[in-house]
Amino acid sequence: MSFRSAVDQLLTIVGVILIVIPVALYSESWTPLIIVMTGIAMIGFGVWRLGTRMFSDRRTYVGLRSEVDHFIKLVRRLNTHALDDEAKMVDEIRGQMKDSVDRMVSLAGRPTETS
Repeated sequence: MSFRSAVDQLLTIVGVILIVIPVALYSESWTPLIIVMTGIAMIGFGVWRLGTRMFSDRRTYVGLRSEVDHFIKLVRRLNTHALDDEAKMVDEIRGQMKDSVDRMVSLAGRPTETS
């Protein structure tokens, strides 16, 4: 579990606790209402993934990720042409996939330089 996911889950759990406590300890003041509203807000923050937005995802291997995304697109094209029984296109895509794998191997372990 990533740190961001843990923050999201923690916000939700704390929010639920803040809602349950005033219901269990009902009193005649505004305090339970304020606590309930705070708890609901925290649940909303968890649902909206506030933790993910606060602790952004900083990708290190952008080049490799980009090549993997390209490969996935090739897989989709391959399947489409295989279903249409287009052997020539399947062979062409196979070659593109081999080139893509070679690029992935060259990009693996190399962080993308940031300016």
